[in-house]
Amino acid sequence: MELRKRPRPRRVDPDFVSSPPPLPPRKRARKQAAATEPKDAAGPAKRQPLTKRGRRPAVGIGCPVAGLHRVTCGRRPPPPRMSTRVLFRPRRPFNWYEPDLWTEVAKHLCGFDLLRLSFTCRWFRRLIADDSIWRYAFFRDLDLSDANPRVHRPLYRSWRRLYFAAFDGTHAYSLCQSGEHRSSWRIGSFLLDSPQMLLMGKLPVPKWLPPDPDDVQAGIEMMGACKLHNARPGIWITDMHVMRCPMCNRNSCRGNKQILDARHSELFLEEAYWDQTLKYEQLGEHFQDEEVADAFCAIVNAKRLASPSTAYVLSKSWAGKCDDLLTKQCASATAAAIHTNLQLNGGLASQFEAMRDTARDGQIVSVRISQILF
Repeated sequence: MELRKRPRPRRVDPDFVSSPPPLPPRKRARKQAAATEPKDAAGPAKRQPLTKRGRRPAVGIGCPVAGLHRVTCGRRPPPPRMSTRVLFRPRRPFNWYEPDLWTEVAKHLCGFDLLRLSFTCRWFRRLIADDSIWRYAFFRDLDLSDANPRVHRPLYRSWRRLYFAAFDGTHAYSLCQSGEHRSSWRIGSFLLDSPQMLLMGKLPVPKWLPPDPDDVQAGIEMMGACKLHNARPGIWITDMHVMRCPMCNRNSCRGNKQILDARHSELFLEEAYWDQTLKYEQLGEHFQDEEVADAFCAIVNAKRLASPSTAYVLSKSWAGKCDDLLTKQCASATAAAIHTNLQLNGGLASQFEAMRDTARDGQIVSVRISQILF
């Protein structure tokens, strides 16, 4: 008996079977150029067969991919004609752009870039005139958070003027002689949400201070600190200044006097300040007759003395190593301080000063703590 191999059944592509072939395309009847004739009573007119010049028959191409059907290849339609109106369409006006979008873009620019952008055209000039942009830039560049807008609301409504008064390079010693002032730099800023301010010329923080405002001088002489009760609430800007040694008149003297200066952010907008009507008054002096290892002074929001940001400034963890003689500075949302490691010395003298605005209930608008070796 002869054994024959059984034929294998023919395989069918499952993807091709899953997509059934579509129906053949229906052919449309050609339009007759002549007028329509009345229909015969026997029935509708028969469809005439295509001539040689008629439409070519469609060719189906099978696709083995599931979900796709056969593609019908025929005559391609002619490309659409381009209108000349599309090519020479006039541009839309520039103010068609959304102002809210450009406002968000402007918030990522610094103040001087915003000023240059406002000079480009009138549309940008009107946009940059929005006070919310300058308010955002003011708090951003001072590393502050606008948590309480009512406290931070300035007496001068223009945040643009307030921004340039803080960042145009002007400082408290701009009117003094150039030979006395050696250098200055910005430390930071802090918020004062109450009229109480604590000035410190050394550490640790005193546990008790005279409650009477008239006893400020006594507190400075005994403990090297004082508490002011009539400071103007708002945003305070702190700077560090280095002055020439006032003990001698020789220019070759290497002795310096370091000054921690804090002022209200609206002080430079007062005409009385530039007329030198507002002047500093001395609050008191504190002397340390023994050798001092470091010079430290701080200005603190007395209401936020127990806050974590104040504790970080007073901890001196940012002061660096003991052999580093460079001056270090630190600022937070509630305090600002400077620290300098000293060489061998005979003592340290700290002087406290304040500037009062007599036109507004004698509010304190600026304070200074000066320290010098002797």
